[in-house]
Amino acid sequence: MIQHTYRLLKLLDATGVIRGRKKLQKMVHLLKSAGMEFPFNYQYHHYGPYSAPLQETMNHLIQQNYIEERLEAGAYVYQITDEGKQFKTLLETKGKYSFAVDEDVMKALLEKNSQFLEVVSTYVFLLESGDTSEEAKAKTLELKPHLVEYVDDAIHFYEQQILQ
Repeated sequence: MIQHTYRLLKLLDATGVIRGRKKLQKMVHLLKSAGMEFPFNYQYHHYGPYSAPLQETMNHLIQQNYIEERLEAGAYVYQITDEGKQFKTLLETKGKYSFAVDEDVMKALLEKNSQFLEVVSTYVFLLESGDTSEEAKAKTLELKPHLVEYVDDAIHFYEQQILQ
């Protein structure tokens, strides 16, 4: 559990702010797919891959006042608190915890909106479930007809940013 806590604190310290629960879920899923060792398992839900354990850990971090969750313009916003930064530093210095966050991938994900990330994450989830790229694209189009304009760019983004 401490490893989960540390990795999320490290991510939120690196990002500064993440706007939206969906965006947080998709970012962690895609960072995991890019090779970062997040321990959260995902299942497919209406908005694409979702990790209940990730949400539970976030709720715990909010209760511990390590992460701030606030509502802004109808979206949840997440940010590490001063207590969270102090605890992260304590884990690094006393506990020798470390975790590399791929800054380039993280920044690329932060620049995208949650709907785009929903499409990328869905496509990646299907690939990870054993579908070929053609099957994953077809299923993504079927599952996300309201986001069809993102599909080709999402696949390209995956190939350029996540797959590398």
